Amino acid sequence: MHHTIAYLGLPVSHGAWTPNADVYETADRLVVRLELAGVERDNIEITLDERLLAVRGHRRDPCRTGRCQFRQMEIDYGFFERRIVIPVSVDGNRAHAVFDNGFLQIDLPKATRTAQAVVTVVIEGVD
Repeated sequence: MHHTIAYLGLPVSHGAWTPNADVYETADRLVVRLELAGVERDNIEITLDERLLAVRGHRRDPCRTGRCQFRQMEIDYGFFERRIVIPVSVDGNRAHAVFDNGFLQIDLPKATRTAQAVVTVVIEGVD
């Protein structure tokens, strides 16, 4: 069965790239940190559905208008998606995300039981 995932109304293909991520736990929270250099904050979407965290977005290709020609290409461009299974119960309503210096950090406060709602996490920038 083929499933299409949408990001801001646009389909995300199976060819989407996957950003690197760290996941760590403290006494009161779970932290997910993703490396998203060159991605604009407005091009990132975070949703938490029970214990599945999904981060989707888009990194613009500087040559997509045809004004340049790559001689070497090691950086992934286009749509990305990263899904992470959260190993503990968290309170999605208190989730907090900050995007700073190309890193997206999502703080997920621990909860005594899993909420059943789908939560969209608002990303704050550092000025």
